[in-house]
Parts: sequence; C-alpha cells; structure tokens
Amino acid sequence: MRTDDGIDLFSKPVEPAPLLAQGKTPRGLTDEGWVRTTGWLQIGDHPVSSASLAALAGLLWALVGAAVSVRAVPVTAGILVLVMPVLCGLLWWFFTTRVRPASVARNVETKHADELAVGDLVRVYGSIGPVTQVIGVVVEDEVDVTFQGELRQSWPRDRVVHVAELLN
Repeated sequence: MRTDDGIDLFSKPVEPAPLLAQGKTPRGLTDEGWVRTTGWLQIGDHPVSSASLAALAGLLWALVGAAVSVRAVPVTAGILVLVMPVLCGLLWWFFTTRVRPASVARNVETKHADELAVGDLVRVYGSIGPVTQVIGVVVEDEVDVTFQGELRQSWPRDRVVHVAELLN
C-alpha cells in the first residue's frame, strides 16, 4: 500500500547491500541484491579482464574473416585483423561498465557450506556467476543458507562454496 508521500507501509525491510572494501556499492549491484560479475577466469589470484577475452575472441574471428577474404581484398583483411580485436574489447568494456554494469570479482577461497558465516560474499552457482552476500545460515542435517534478495538454498554440509572478493 503506497501512501501520498510514496512510502510503502507493507514492504519488507531491505537488507544492506554488499559493500566494497572502500565502503562503496559494487558496480554490478542489482535490485535483488546480487552482484553481476566478470573475472571468471583467474591466473593465480588475478582475474583476467573479460575485455581482454572479448578482444581475443575478436582476433580469432578476424583471422577467420581475413583468411577467407585475403585474396579478394588483402588490405581490408589486414585492417580487419588490426581493428576487430580493439573494437570487440572496447564494446565489451562499454557493455560491462555502462549498459549492464558488472563488477570484477575474484575467488579468494573455498569453504564447506557448514563453514559459511553471515556477511560472506559467495558465488551461488559454483566457481563463476553472480556474487551475493550470506545473511543467514542454519546448520542441521543440511545447511540452509539465506542470501541477499531472499534467495534460500539447502546444501549438503560438505558442499564446496566459492568465497569471492568484489574489486569494483
């Protein structure tokens, strides 16, 4: 029920959103309290930029296009190989910063589900995907975990969960 001043008297209280180390909200924060992320590929503890991966994919497609067209239009084939990776990388960067913002995240450790604590930032779907904050844990035969946005999961006690760190 909305009132004249726009306050919904029957809405549920909103849990605080996950915050970065600097106290700012993450770039990929959704209305449900989840954080869209990039950085699913890591070398050691350093996430590989998804824009770099998009540029690499653009290079591969450009090489295929150049191989097909090099006899007919060699100059265009050469330009394609130079421009396409840069264009793909820039378009992906623009998409993940402006159109559908996503935060860079890296996995910092793994825990068993029964070791989770309130406030942990975890990846719900394995080692990649969105990050959300644990707001409640009940350990019984299985572990009942409540996440930001009221998502609830029941996991076996020994399920491996990836704890993530949001970088922006």
